[in-house]
Amino acid sequence: MKRYTASIWENKYNQLINNACCLVSIVAAVVLVGCGQSQPTKPQTTKAPDISIHEAAKEGNIEAVKQHLAAGADVNAIIVSGRYQGKTSLDLAIRLGQTETADLLRKHGGKTGEE
Repeated sequence: MKRYTASIWENKYNQLINNACCLVSIVAAVVLVGCGQSQPTKPQTTKAPDISIHEAAKEGNIEAVKQHLAAGADVNAIIVSGRYQGKTSLDLAIRLGQTETADLLRKHGGKTGEE
């Protein structure tokens, strides 16, 4: 049977302490990194075109409609006065035969004024 001297036990104890210190350091680093402030989200920078979403839908200007959608325009905004009062951009696209525009508006939740 082997007999360990004090120096062997001291070495084992020191290794154990060193490993524990490394483990504590790693845990502390992970906690500190995880507790950092999160980066704020950048505001949406997409700008709506100069033409309204309703005019773009009437004209079949699909690119302008896409820009409005990217900028967060209300796809179901209702015209409040004039010839097309009570109509949405989808109503106008359907009425004027702009099927591609109407399909795009539907895909983004577009509804008619009667829906």
